[in-house]
Amino acid sequence: MSPISYQGPLEADEKTERTHSQSVEIDLGLSQPGMTVSAILTHKGDEVHSVTRHTKIRELIAELTRLRVGALVVVDSANEPVGVVSERDVIHVANAKGADCFDGLVEDIMTADPVTCTPSDKIEFVAKQMADGGFRHMPVIDAGKIAGFLSMRDVMGHRLLEIEYENLKMKQTIVG
Repeated sequence: MSPISYQGPLEADEKTERTHSQSVEIDLGLSQPGMTVSAILTHKGDEVHSVTRHTKIRELIAELTRLRVGALVVVDSANEPVGVVSERDVIHVANAKGADCFDGLVEDIMTADPVTCTPSDKIEFVAKQMADGGFRHMPVIDAGKIAGFLSMRDVMGHRLLEIEYENLKMKQTIVG
């Protein structure tokens, strides 16, 4: 027997108990369409790895490798975000300056004053900002403090779930 969501309506004389074969919200981890950044942080967690602007590039490389990540938030002495530095930044400076660059500082290669978002921002908005700005990582700020760090992979993964949810809801509406 196929799931209820893919069957036609029951005839009046049928006494079959109707059950739902699946809960879309549970299966996709969604409660409603129009998810916000906080949904990503709930799933991903709010741990943020960072370096300071005075970290040497060779130490940055070691930290990126150790953490198996592509970017880190750059913070000041008050733990406020002042930039983002990625493996791409390292590659560009290594290509331009050679091995001598590894004794340089993160502040020389970071993207200062990065675009940020808040936990209440919609995922579509964040994805558009990333796409329009040509960057793949964004700090999440809540009440002036770092609340998380998003990657394009995080945003697109949750956006895909949201689209799957919408698609399934449309199918259920059409089938009955």
